[in-house]
Amino acid sequence: MNAHNTSRSGGPGIVARMLGGYRETQLLYVVAKLQIADRLASGPMSAQELAVASGANPSALYRVMRALAGLGVFHEGSNGQFELTEASQSLRSDTAGSLHALATSYGEPWWWQSWSKTLECVQRGSTAFELLDGRGIFDFLRDHPDAATVFNANMAAMTLISAGAIVSAVDWSGARGVLDVGGGRGALLSEALRRHSSLTGVLFDQQPVVEGAGEFLGEFVRAGRCRIVAGDIFTSVPQGEDIYILKEVLHDWDDSRCLGILRNCRAAMSATARLLIIERVIGPPNVPSEGKMIDIVMLVMAGGRERTLDEYRELLERAGLLLRNTYPTTVGLDVIEARPM
Repeated sequence: MNAHNTSRSGGPGIVARMLGGYRETQLLYVVAKLQIADRLASGPMSAQELAVASGANPSALYRVMRALAGLGVFHEGSNGQFELTEASQSLRSDTAGSLHALATSYGEPWWWQSWSKTLECVQRGSTAFELLDGRGIFDFLRDHPDAATVFNANMAAMTLISAGAIVSAVDWSGARGVLDVGGGRGALLSEALRRHSSLTGVLFDQQPVVEGAGEFLGEFVRAGRCRIVAGDIFTSVPQGEDIYILKEVLHDWDDSRCLGILRNCRAAMSATARLLIIERVIGPPNVPSEGKMIDIVMLVMAGGRERTLDEYRELLERAGLLLRNTYPTTVGLDVIEARPM
C-alpha cells in the first residue's frame, strides 16, 4: 500500500469505527421513539423515572442511556440522573432543526431491514427495499399510512433545516409566482413566501401528502398568497408560474421517470419561466461527499440516484430544457437553474 492511500484511509481504526455505526443508529432510534429528549427538557431524570414515563425496562434503558452518555449525547450525573447535552437537544421533537424525525425513520423496521438486502441489491442491481417487500417504497408508503406519516415528517424536518440556505441561494428577482413540484408539506415554499412578500405560491403533490400542508402554509393560504393542489407529477404539472421547483425529487427516480417529470414541467412552463432543481450534485472522485452516501440510500431504498452535473445537463436537454446556472448552498445541496430551449 502506498503512503497517500494510507493517509486517506486513516488506517484500520476508521474502518472499525464505521463497522460499529449500526449500534449508534439503533440507540438513537430507541431514545427517539421513547421521546427521552422531550422528557428531559424539563430537567434531569433517572433511568428509573424515564423508564416509568416511557414504558421501558429500567435496567435496559439505563444501559442505553449510559452508552449514549459515553458518546456525549446525554450527560450522566454523579447522582445517577441524566440530562440533555447540546447533541441531544437536537433529538427533541419541538426544537428548530430537530433530528427527531430522522432518528425515528432510520430505525423503523421497514427502513432498517431493507439494508440487510444491500449485498443482494448490489449483486442483482435491484432496489433492496423491493427485494425485501416486493414493491417500491412509495407504493409501500401509500399502503401504510403510519409509515408514511413517519417518512413525511422526516422529509419535512430535513427541508426545514435546509430551507433558509436554499432560499438565500436563489435569485428570486422578477418572479411573482412559484410552484413547488412534489413539495411535500410545503416547508420550502413557506420559507420562500415568508422571506419574499411579493411572491405567491402553489404547492403540488399527491393528496395524502398535501393534507398535512396546513402546518406550514396555512397562514399563506388564508392570506390568498398560496394554493395547495393535489395531483400526480407523472401525469401533468400546473401551468402559469414563473419559477418551478424540484427539490430532491429527481434523485428518487431512474432516468426514464425523471424525463417524464421534466417533460411535464417543460410543458407547463412559459418561454421565460425557470426550473430550479435542488439536489446534491456528485463531484470528482476521491472527495468525501454526502451526495455519494445519499446515492447509496437511493440505491437501497428508492431505486433512484444522485447525478453529476453532466448527467443533469443531458436529462434536461432531452426534456427540452437548457442548464443555465448552478448555485451552491451552505447545506450541501446545489441549485441547478434551467430554462426552456
